[in-house]
Amino acid sequence: MDKESDQIVNKRDRGGDRWFVSAVATEDALQGNLREFPLGVLLQMLANKNRTGALTLQDGSEIWLSEGLTYLSTSANGSSVSAVLYGAEAGSLDEIEAMFNAEGQQGTVVDQILEGKPELEPVLRRLLHEYTLNSLFEMLVPSDATFRFEPNRRHRLGDRFAHDTGVLVSQAEQRLEIWRRIAARIPSTAAIFKMSTSLPDNGYERVITADEWRYLSRVNGHKTVADVITETGESAFRVCSTLYRLLIEELIVELDHA
Repeated sequence: MDKESDQIVNKRDRGGDRWFVSAVATEDALQGNLREFPLGVLLQMLANKNRTGALTLQDGSEIWLSEGLTYLSTSANGSSVSAVLYGAEAGSLDEIEAMFNAEGQQGTVVDQILEGKPELEPVLRRLLHEYTLNSLFEMLVPSDATFRFEPNRRHRLGDRFAHDTGVLVSQAEQRLEIWRRIAARIPSTAAIFKMSTSLPDNGYERVITADEWRYLSRVNGHKTVADVITETGESAFRVCSTLYRLLIEELIVELDHA
């Protein structure tokens, strides 16, 4: 084991300021605190070292890597990966859970699904990428949670759709910045919106996309944002970012129930 694996001490200059992060590693695991070792820095280090294993946060959220690539992240507060596969019509929930729980089963869960339904590959790739990205976005909120990386653990899902870890972290950080702007206008999923009765008075013309109409058709002055999220099965980020765009374009208005 190299010296960096025995004791990781990282120093970096940021605009003249130095910050120090440290974590202790053994042959079995790497562990530390996200306050001292930010998640983005930690993931990039694991990626640079081509590590394989599971990174588990204090609340039970997990990030799974294969040779430095990230193929799955699951938020403790989010839906299960089985629910994602069910939404892709990969099988019933019982069938999917059985594949995850089968002992000694040859092949990963994704490989088993695609063996019987190869037409699902682009759908699974898109949905699992969105699921992983959304989970990672939730984990990037600053925290002082502890973490533990256990090498050589592999998830039954499989790493067929693994992604560049640095790219995923960058995308999740962009979402986090967008979310901060959204939260200033949609501070709660209890908010209720309705369609505007008129368009902006400037000869405005606007083509509504199919995705936008899925949400706009449910904004009726009675349903909350949480209701729209539940009915569509989409992530809070996707629903709120679309409603935010419709709101700033004055296509919807928030109802004041104060």
